[in-house]
Amino acid sequence: MRSEIFTLALLLLPALTAAQEQPSLDVAVKRAREHAYYAARVDWRAVESHARSLASEQDEASAIRFVLKSLDDRHSFYLPPKNPAKTARTGEQPDAQPSVRALSRARQAVEGVPVIQINGWSGTQQEALAATGALRSDLANALSVAGCGIVLDFSANTGGNMWPMLVGLSPLLEEGRLGGFKDVNGAVHVIEKKAGVISSNDSAHMLNVATPLQPRHAAASIAIVLGPRSASSGEIVPIMFHGQHNVRLFGQRTAGKSTANSTYPLPNGGYVAITTAVTLDRNGHEFDSYVEPDVLSGQAVESAAQWIVAQCRKG
Repeated sequence: MRSEIFTLALLLLPALTAAQEQPSLDVAVKRAREHAYYAARVDWRAVESHARSLASEQDEASAIRFVLKSLDDRHSFYLPPKNPAKTARTGEQPDAQPSVRALSRARQAVEGVPVIQINGWSGTQQEALAATGALRSDLANALSVAGCGIVLDFSANTGGNMWPMLVGLSPLLEEGRLGGFKDVNGAVHVIEKKAGVISSNDSAHMLNVATPLQPRHAAASIAIVLGPRSASSGEIVPIMFHGQHNVRLFGQRTAGKSTANSTYPLPNGGYVAITTAVTLDRNGHEFDSYVEPDVLSGQAVESAAQWIVAQCRKG
């Protein structure tokens, strides 16, 4: 009988050992503790203890999601592997946001004011070049005749790659510092416009080569429309406009994910996207949650167009 029990124990030992191995959870915890903007306010002893219980009782993915939720930054999230075998072979990184067909769409003018809808977007580098050029083309068409200004509608922009949006719209931005990202140590990653070129920490962004097209006319007034679905880069790009003398924000409070994320690979082929910085506007104002519009409105596009027309009449 003792021999049978001993044999059973040996058979169970590999299974028990495998169940205790949680390499992706270990990496997720390590990255969160080292890099998360709000890591210092987390009770890591309690969080790790509960996370390991979750991994044993449910699965490792549930434990990783719990760790990221404990950061309480509203923006950190887990990207499970779409195809673990393929990811392990190629190192391919899944998109953080689903791509859409077009970054921008010209909508019908309101009160004679052109309206461009800016969508959430992600894609390859080559696709980003094309998307940037298409947005710039929409902008040039909208400003092909002299007018009072333009409405940029970010109300359905759920995020993705911010750079095609920012570079595509750069003719509307004034020269100088646009904003940036501040990490937990106080270091600031600066975003600027210099001689018409969008730069990141003094390096010209590669998307600047997407198109030389410039609008024929300037926009005297710029209205940006926000809403509860505006998230991540759908908040960050409007923040780069925030504080510019001819810009006003309309609509509803955003989703509250205006911080910057960094993405880290996990042994299982998935990724953790961790909030590592808050966003700064051109005046150094910090955004770590919601973006509040200057004008609350349930008919934001209409209100924005009316404001632009009123500004035009003031001369």
